[in-house]
Formats: sequence, C-alpha cells, structure tokens
Amino acid sequence: MLKSRIVYATTFALLLAGCAKSNNTGGSRAETNTLGEQKAPEVNTMPTPRRSGIISDYARLKPSTEFPGTRVWKSDKLGQYKRFIVDPVIVIPSTSTRGVPITEKDKQRLAADFRYEIVDILQATYPVITVPAPKTARIKTAVTEVARSAGPHNDWFRWEGGAAAEMEIVDSMTGEALASAVDSSLVKTNDPGKVTDPYSDTKLVFRGWAARLGKLLLNTH
Repeated sequence: MLKSRIVYATTFALLLAGCAKSNNTGGSRAETNTLGEQKAPEVNTMPTPRRSGIISDYARLKPSTEFPGTRVWKSDKLGQYKRFIVDPVIVIPSTSTRGVPITEKDKQRLAADFRYEIVDILQATYPVITVPAPKTARIKTAVTEVARSAGPHNDWFRWEGGAAAEMEIVDSMTGEALASAVDSSLVKTNDPGKVTDPYSDTKLVFRGWAARLGKLLLNTH
C-alpha cells in the first residue's frame, strides 16, 4: 500500500507540475509565427463541453473544492468497492475544438491512451477485472471535446491543447451511481516550438485526470 501511495503521489505531482488548468481560456503561447503573422483570435479557448449522457444525474454535480472548473459528485458507498472494471473510453467529437477533423484512427488511439492511463493508475492498488461481480465498480468515460496542440499540418503555432470529458463510476451489478465528474482542461506552456504530436497535450490531460481518479479513490478507501 505504501508503494501504491508513492506511485499516486508521484503521478499527481506530475499533474500539478504539468500545468493542466481547468477551464482556463488565457493564452501564453507566441503571438506571431516565424513570418510575423498574427495567430487566429480565440485559438486558446475551450468551448462549453457537450453532454455525453453517461452521467445519470448532472444536477447533483457540484464544483470541486480542489480543482477549479471541475464538477463532481461522490456517494459514501464508493469506499466499499475494492475492484474495478474499466469500460472502453468513448471519444465523441469528430472535429477538434478548432475545427480540425479527427480521424477514426486518432479517435481509437486517444480512447486507448486514456483507458491505459486509468488502468495503469488503478492496478497499482486494486484488481482490474472484466466480469461484473459484487463490490466491483465499473468506470465509464466519455471524451466530449478534443483540443489539438497544433493545426492540421502541425504548424508553427503551438496551440494550447487539451480535452473535456465526463466520467461516472457505477456498481457493476446494479448500475447504481457511485461517483461522477465533468472537467475540461487546457495545458499551459511557454514553448512556442513546432509540435510533433498534435494530441500530446490531450494525452497529458488524460494522465492528469487518471491521477485525480487515483487520488480520489485513495482518499475514499
């Protein structure tokens, strides 16, 4: 257990140092490209995320006291669950927040990357299984917005990439809701350099959210 706590603490520290900020629309990237052209206005903003429908009751979500911009709800029963099933992540948007198409291949890759981060955090402490069982929780996740870190050709502007997502944890046998959350984050950086992976910031946000989940469960059990 001590080892798992160290793992979670280290990962969560990376989240804080990695500067993923929820619902922050400010920009810190270069204002012009190498040709001196102005960047497009509102390039570093996240639109109001759409609803995926995986959350059973949006009305009971309340602002997080720890993470500004995050809305959460948690049942007192969550601490009774010691095993988890992680459903495949759903990536809803077919275009990024700035209108760049997201291919089916990229959607599948993003879904797999997010699920990997969740499983990696959980299995440090809890069994991750595939079959519903008593006192086993199921984690459902949907990505509702994707903000690329660069334009369609990984152009000179290093945009502030990130994502928006919804998550709900339910009893794997009954479907009773145990916890839910909604968040959107953009990664802040002062590096205006060329981007090699247009979804690098999105993946960093996924890692940060997985770390938050691990911290939530550690504080619950």
